[in-house]
Amino acid sequence: MGIIEALDNTSTAAVDKGEAYLKTTKKYYELKVFQQLALLSVTGCKLALYFGLCILGLIFLAIAGASAIGDYFDNASIGYLFVSVLFFGLIGIIYLVRNRIEKLIIHKLSENFFD
Repeated sequence: MGIIEALDNTSTAAVDKGEAYLKTTKKYYELKVFQQLALLSVTGCKLALYFGLCILGLIFLAIAGASAIGDYFDNASIGYLFVSVLFFGLIGIIYLVRNRIEKLIIHKLSENFFD
């Protein structure tokens, strides 16, 4: 009976260790998901604030620049047209380098996610 009791004790210990491992793994993944959600939330909030303020600044800067260019050429329409062409040019440049931007974003996200 000594061998059967030893096997029983060993299998019981193995089951206990397996259950403990599963509980620990579950807690780890819960914490990892919480960490990623917290990081995403904080980054999203900061990005929304920065984006909003940058848009407001860009609007006022564009209006001021268009007015200045319009005053220089004595025609407000030329100033606003110049600023709009400048913005469309920037949009075109961003469109041309969009793949590099996507790769950079994916690389940064993978550093944060797989640390």
